Amino acid sequence: MLVDHFAILGLPPSASPEEIKTAYRKLARTCHPDLHPMDNQAVDRFRSIQLAYETLSRPRLRSAYMEKRWYAQYRNQPLETKPLDLFRILQKCIELERFVSTLDAYRMDHQGLSEHIHRSLEEWNKIEWEVDTEMDTAKQISRLLIESCRHLSYDDSRSIYLKIKSWFDHNRSGHLLHDKWLADRKRTENLQRWWPVWMGLITLVLAAIIWLSAR
Repeated sequence: MLVDHFAILGLPPSASPEEIKTAYRKLARTCHPDLHPMDNQAVDRFRSIQLAYETLSRPRLRSAYMEKRWYAQYRNQPLETKPLDLFRILQKCIELERFVSTLDAYRMDHQGLSEHIHRSLEEWNKIEWEVDTEMDTAKQISRLLIESCRHLSYDDSRSIYLKIKSWFDHNRSGHLLHDKWLADRKRTENLQRWWPVWMGLITLVLAAIIWLSAR
């Protein structure tokens, strides 16, 4: 679900750059976590405000966001108005993994799934999280995203995998993901690619044996 950055800043989609800057400064002063030390949600709200301002104040990012917003409204998809944090991202990943588990690997829209995960990671990459307190949640997210790639090609899986690693690097948590999964994915794809060839050769050998034994 696409985040409604305008709603987070309390502005209409027609807001000017000056109005966006004014709204951000006002919210930054009143919603700063230092002013609400007893509020566990203050950090998440402040991150959402920062993300909304960063997206809407940069012409290129705003243009790309408006295009996604128009498409979401065209598809009658509701916009997310709640702060985007790791817990909500985890919920989205759980829903995605459950959805992928119901798909037919041969009839599904592989490109559509790959593009959806890429778009989501581009949005989530702007979210910063606490390494000490939110690491387990981040690991769950990465695991679910990797599992959601089960039906994608090696190239698509590798591209998504590298974006996940970049997300961890962005939050200064180091390379928590290792390359074993990627190597296993490549090995599996190679086996699937050559399996018909090996089966054909085995069939030919068996046919030759049967033919020779019948002479």
